[in-house]
Amino acid sequence: MQIININNIIDIIIQLFFISISFWCIKDIHLEKYIYMHENQFKLLITLLSIMIGFSCGSFFIWIINIFYSFS
Repeated sequence: MQIININNIIDIIIQLFFISISFWCIKDIHLEKYIYMHENQFKLLITLLSIMIGFSCGSFFIWIINIFYSFS
């Protein structure tokens, strides 16, 4: 049986947290006023944008944490 590294679990939790925060923020902007699409296309656009932004922010946050760990 393999041992799961606690850092990997923390990384996944951080990524999911930032993806959910970005989904919540993008959903409240109401982009449907500015972009005319079908409803399903619009939902997919919001989902993909939130994954992209959340993953980028989460990766940056994890990178900063790893920098602080490397100094100690």
